[in-house]
Amino acid sequence: MPTNQSVQRAELGNHLVVTTECVPTVRSASLGIWVKMGSRFEAPDQAGISHFIEHMLFKGTANRSAKDIAYKSDAMGGQLDAFTTKEHACYFANVLAVHVEDAFELVSDIVLNPLFEQHQMELERAVILEELAAVEDSPEEFLWEEFSRTFWLDHPLGTPILGTRETIKSLSCDDLSVFFRRAYEPANVVVAAAGRLDHKEILGLVEDKFGGLSNHSEPLDFSAPRAFQHFRILSKEELEQVHIAVGCPGPSVNEKERYAAFLLNAVLGGSVSSRLFQCIREEHGLAYSVYSALETYADAGCFWIYAGTRPDAAATVLDLIIEELSVLREVPVSPKELSRMKENLKGSVMLGLESTVGRMSTLAQQEMYFGQTFDMDEILLGIDGVEAEQIQEMARRVFADDGIAVDVLAQRSVADKLNTRFADGLTLPAGGRLVLA
Repeated sequence: MPTNQSVQRAELGNHLVVTTECVPTVRSASLGIWVKMGSRFEAPDQAGISHFIEHMLFKGTANRSAKDIAYKSDAMGGQLDAFTTKEHACYFANVLAVHVEDAFELVSDIVLNPLFEQHQMELERAVILEELAAVEDSPEEFLWEEFSRTFWLDHPLGTPILGTRETIKSLSCDDLSVFFRRAYEPANVVVAAAGRLDHKEILGLVEDKFGGLSNHSEPLDFSAPRAFQHFRILSKEELEQVHIAVGCPGPSVNEKERYAAFLLNAVLGGSVSSRLFQCIREEHGLAYSVYSALETYADAGCFWIYAGTRPDAAATVLDLIIEELSVLREVPVSPKELSRMKENLKGSVMLGLESTVGRMSTLAQQEMYFGQTFDMDEILLGIDGVEAEQIQEMARRVFADDGIAVDVLAQRSVADKLNTRFADGLTLPAGGRLVLA
């Protein structure tokens, strides 16, 4: 592993990891407390509890009210925020370097001393129910959640991070408190910081707040998911467009073939010069939004393609998507296209590290998934080392007929027509047929 002298790592006696990167050319710093506990570790009847806890940690601590937290954040002139994913939660601050100590004290207070008060929980319960309503009002988000639920059938990866109306309404303060004590233990925590800072000072701050904590729970248990193939036409009233989702199993976050997968995604639908964008939007004018994405987890992944189109073009758009997948399986990417997409991907990676928040996030995720830090040269070499044949091999692997899953969301009358149109199934990239559920 190449050595980056500006990146330093330490592990406390309780297995909490501290990783920092000194960037002396900036005037700011970002620091985050990352917890290796996301929605995939929740029981079905507690779906959404990780995200609920994220909300509650800003609603008051043993030392501060919710208003005090907000005032302190604004007084530092920076950003205080949090998010929850399928596999972790993060609480972070981005501030001027002179406020690093105050920012860490604030973020650590939020994470270490939450109150979980009943009246605050009821307020946040209402807020989260509004979040769920917003998803239902967004066809693209609604379709993604419906697709994931069936693609990762009977596995927590398929459960929405927000949970469901039923689970959010049923959760209690005791539920949150018990889950919090089990999840927020030092062995599950990575503290990452980047910017104008000193590693020893950050380490001292962390040792002071977290060094005396102990671990009491068993290590996290990953149950490997299995992807389920399906083809469904879903209906929802008051839709102007037809929304199409095509997905298939992809590589996990730490597979050695990940760079080929990243480039395959870039070629397929990851940019304005990608094949899906150029074909469906630019050449045929059939969609405003069309793209692909690669979702990667510790032990699984999913290629995801989305397009929104008018009702009379839905079947054509779906056929065009399948056709592009078939071409990528059969024909290697040209040297010119490969070179363009490598530069696009490298630029995306490097621009993502222009901010201290980006650098801090990269440090944390590399630690959580790889247990080490990769410097920029190693990442760029990984991208440059991919050959066209490797991309084609990845396409044949992930766009196999036995892995493709499709969901289409349309207004009811349009859905009825699409059911008739695809009554005999959908032709797949290798020539097979996918029948409607």
